[in-house]
Amino acid sequence: MTDAIKIKVAVPTTTRNQLELDISDYGLKGVGDLCNYIIAHREDLPKSSENKDFKRECNELFKNSSPLQFTLHKSNIDFAKYANAKGAKLASICRHYIEQYISLPRGKRELFIKKIELIKIEKAIKNKRNITLFYRGKHNIVSPCFIASSPAQVRSYLVVYDSSSFMAYRICHIKNVNIEESVAFHTKSNPLFKKAEDFREHFDPFLCYGQALRVSLTKEGVQLYKRATTNRPKILKAPNESKRQKDESINFALENEIPGEYTMECSPELAKVYFPQFLDTAEIITPTILRNYFRQ
Repeated sequence: MTDAIKIKVAVPTTTRNQLELDISDYGLKGVGDLCNYIIAHREDLPKSSENKDFKRECNELFKNSSPLQFTLHKSNIDFAKYANAKGAKLASICRHYIEQYISLPRGKRELFIKKIELIKIEKAIKNKRNITLFYRGKHNIVSPCFIASSPAQVRSYLVVYDSSSFMAYRICHIKNVNIEESVAFHTKSNPLFKKAEDFREHFDPFLCYGQALRVSLTKEGVQLYKRATTNRPKILKAPNESKRQKDESINFALENEIPGEYTMECSPELAKVYFPQFLDTAEIITPTILRNYFRQ
């Protein structure tokens, strides 16, 4: 019986922090879970440093770093033989692949971790089939529309239709994907199919395209809108727009902090995330269901 191989890998603090962030965000069990996955799927990582000389790597660079410690899974035992064949220390070659993984944008790392699920999802999209999946504690049957990343490639999403509405699922929280025989819900109707394509062309994680919200802002509300840039909805119409061109009107209203009614491209989901911080400096006018939500 082969003894378990324990690995100690010294990495920079920034690398460790990124790994810990991914472990928490992607719901992984720990550093061993993530590092073993990276090792098992190393062929899918960038090949830019493929000819690196591991024998001559200077470990002095990492001597003051706190090491990652984990046990190599039995399914990865060939990795030890691979390191041997290269005449390299197991820790050095392991660090190499961890660094390749960290070099990816976070949204790309998310796709890397969920490769097995994505293969099924992409097949279902191509064949216009529904899928069943487990997402945030629930089993759902949905129609997969497309895969997208946030503007800065920090997160990756699967946009789905569940026979009543469109939603954007975080890729990292999707589990247990299975392809169904039933035809994808959103492909049965031309308007729904077009709406999915519109969301693809104008993607944002809250699926705001085509959804308008009217909100009355006080002067303080306008000031807060200018400061609160995270998830900030786009203004479509500002007060007194009829007197000026659209862009000029919006810029003028913001620069002069003009209170009044603003129309924004904003879904209910985004409104529930963005507007609670405004308290009494903003009042939702429409849609009515959202107005009532904030009144409660």
